[in-house]
Amino acid sequence: MGRACVRRGLKIGTQPNETILNKATIRWSLSKLAPVAETPSYWIYRVQREDNSRAALRIFKSPDGIGERAGRLLEWYRGDGAVRHYGSTPECLLTEWVEGTTLSVPAKDGKDAQAMSAIANLVGMLHVYRPDPPENLIDLREHFADFFAADVRFWPDTARDLFARSVGIAYSVFDKPHAQIPLHGNVYHDDVFLAERGWIAGIPVGLLGDPAYDLAPSFMHPWGEVKLAANPTRINAMADLYSEKLGLKRKRILAFAAIHAANSACKALAAGESINWQLAVLPNLLAVYDAAD
Repeated sequence: MGRACVRRGLKIGTQPNETILNKATIRWSLSKLAPVAETPSYWIYRVQREDNSRAALRIFKSPDGIGERAGRLLEWYRGDGAVRHYGSTPECLLTEWVEGTTLSVPAKDGKDAQAMSAIANLVGMLHVYRPDPPENLIDLREHFADFFAADVRFWPDTARDLFARSVGIAYSVFDKPHAQIPLHGNVYHDDVFLAERGWIAGIPVGLLGDPAYDLAPSFMHPWGEVKLAANPTRINAMADLYSEKLGLKRKRILAFAAIHAANSACKALAAGESINWQLAVLPNLLAVYDAAD
């Protein structure tokens, strides 16, 4: 991926294990390795393949199978709505290089409705039936295991009711049987890129669960744009459009949006980070959810 794959300006700091990097270089016949950025999860290099095309190489910091899981799901998508996959190991992931802008740009530039529509179309493309789905995907409920086990005392006193309500909604949603399909898990404005073939999603989490969850991350983005993401009118408009275009229940879409925001706050608290952004959005997500039919 290009510059926009690095969320909130993270830069190169430490370096990956040289042995892993060398093995990746040999395995895929790569050259002209240029470090681009570092995220909490991986290092990113712009590289050149044997056919002289550019590619993005990610070296994961905690190899727990995420490289192979993401790779298999990307291979399954075949470039339809997602970045193309060139190769993967437990430690590395090689994909196409995309220089295009992110979906945050039009959303911030007065074209938020078009951005919403692009998200809906993209998720619809990712959810098209394909035979032989990957078998190593993480169950969505398992993905939220740390959220269910989180200690409310880590939350600010004034926000603990938000956490409690979100957990209650999560139990209610997961206790109702629903369709189980492969989920990308990372479809949001800052991680959707404009390629020659249209808007495509970046690196997936690789989940298996309710299709409504793939819309959840987009409710918190563009990140930091409070006039958009924290606006109840906009939240309602997103839920309406997503429900209409994808045939999903509006209340369930909003439920997962609230759960995702609360889970994001839990992860930030565990990492010692601020949750000001999550607390700007979550109350309005819950309010719109409560008012939904």
